[in-house]
Amino acid sequence: HKIISAMGKVLVTGANGFIGSHLVEALLNEGYQVRALVRKTSNLNWLAGLPIEFVYGSITDFDTLLPAVTDVNFICHTAGITKAKNPDEYGLVNYGGTENLLKACVIKNPQLKRFVHISSLAAVGPAENSQIITEEKSCFPISNYGISKLQAESAVLAYKDKFPVVILRLSAIYGPRDKETLTYFQFLKKGIRPIFGGSFSLCYVKDAVRAIVLCLQKEIASGSIYHIADPQCYTYDAIAEIVESLLNKKTVRIKIPNIVLLTYTQILNKLAKNKSVISSDRINDLTAKCWACDCQKAEKELGFTTKYSLRDGLWETIQWYQNQGWL
Repeated sequence: HKIISAMGKVLVTGANGFIGSHLVEALLNEGYQVRALVRKTSNLNWLAGLPIEFVYGSITDFDTLLPAVTDVNFICHTAGITKAKNPDEYGLVNYGGTENLLKACVIKNPQLKRFVHISSLAAVGPAENSQIITEEKSCFPISNYGISKLQAESAVLAYKDKFPVVILRLSAIYGPRDKETLTYFQFLKKGIRPIFGGSFSLCYVKDAVRAIVLCLQKEIASGSIYHIADPQCYTYDAIAEIVESLLNKKTVRIKIPNIVLLTYTQILNKLAKNKSVISSDRINDLTAKCWACDCQKAEKELGFTTKYSLRDGLWETIQWYQNQGWL
């Protein structure tokens, strides 16, 4: 089902995912037409009933991208993987898939108005000596995932003179539909407060996708990079205290050494066999001392500020988890 919109048509890769599905809803609310790139095997629950156009394919299958990028005004590239059984998969999907998409645009849509690439703070690496991470910080990713995201960024920037591109480095994102952080909420409900890592930036998913939409609407230089997060910095203790009050639950604080996390991950990997679970080297990301980022550039150039407090975002997330029977 297509809708007519003066705002233009947007291709969303990874449209059925956590961030992608929220982005599709935000774009529709703004009056954009949406084309969703999904696999034929994808779970489309979060997109059910929405007035969008589906195109079936994968960013790792170049030929399927040619019709996907044709006749759209904008592309929001959210597709990628955050976990892999084989480290090479990160490069194949996150870097190779991004390169495929860019090449397809040159062939089928050189008049593209803007290509918005969704990256991660993992591409930069954690703060050094607990200094806040700015867009000017030299990049030293500490995981295979982070390396692949940095490679993807380099691929995007190589096309900045062919059509307008922008890169958003998202902080840790949470919210309804997110399964990555669900485990932490489940531990808290059971009365266990796991503590590891240090301080980090967060962003509620509805704020994050609003930043993506702003990239389609603002006059910004091709090749611009922005960090997207709540202006505050948090710890697992700070999050747990809010969740405890919302669930009316007391927890026992348990500090988990890095070696325990690593061993637990290795056991999960063996039990999972061929399934993708969290890679051991992602423990480097999870246990780094500081992932606090500066968002002043996004505020100045995009007009982006978060609308959700941590408490409000956590409350919406918890309510959604409970309604789904996940928590």
